[in-house]
Amino acid sequence: MSGGLLLVFLIGLLVGSFLNVLIDRIARNEKFVFGRSYCESCQHLLSWQDLIPLFSFIFLAGRCRYCRARIPFWLPVIELVTALVFVLVAWWFFELAWGLIFLGLIIASLLIVVFFTDLKYRLVYGIIIYPALLITLVYQIAIFGSWVGLISPLLASLATGLFFYLLYLLTKKRGLGFGDVQIGLLMGLLLGWPNIVVALYLAFLTGALTGIILIIAGRAKMKTAIAFGPFLVLATFIAWFAGGKLISLVTTCLFF
Repeated sequence: MSGGLLLVFLIGLLVGSFLNVLIDRIARNEKFVFGRSYCESCQHLLSWQDLIPLFSFIFLAGRCRYCRARIPFWLPVIELVTALVFVLVAWWFFELAWGLIFLGLIIASLLIVVFFTDLKYRLVYGIIIYPALLITLVYQIAIFGSWVGLISPLLASLATGLFFYLLYLLTKKRGLGFGDVQIGLLMGLLLGWPNIVVALYLAFLTGALTGIILIIAGRAKMKTAIAFGPFLVLATFIAWFAGGKLISLVTTCLFF
């Protein structure tokens, strides 16, 4: 088992390197399938030894081999986060068929892209969300084995999307962006009922607490816009992995 998780970790590092490409190149309208990687400071094309996920950053002491400019720290962070999430998915769902775990890893990868693109660029890409919705639909069909089991996730998806769309209109497009509506559709489809309730509660709670902390620290004001997508994605991961256990824990505390 440990050897398999190590392999999953290394694969996660490689995938994380590709996710870095997706996150930046889509924002810059650059091709992300083809095209050589380059240093953002000196524009020098990078060789293969500069592109070993995580390890190149360590060996180069966080600086470009050619111009010695600092390599953005979030590059290895995304690679490491992806690797750790891959291990968590493989370990948490190890009883599922490998095909389902593979679909879960793809969904997790797309959620990571959503998290960091919204955090860094305040953008949510349809080119990421729509494939994620399709893959999640396939994932749910594979889990339930029939279309009947899709009733809960489909209803949760529509309800969450409508809820966010109403907030989007009521706040005059200032409180939430349309990208949050799209994330809501994905959340509901992945989590279904009642896990979607757990995710929404956690997202709004962590978002509010973070806003309060930033205001107290003088890093934000009452009207400062904060990207909500990262909170939605983080809450989705928590509810996906442990939503049922959290619900059982809360129920036990309330009634016993």
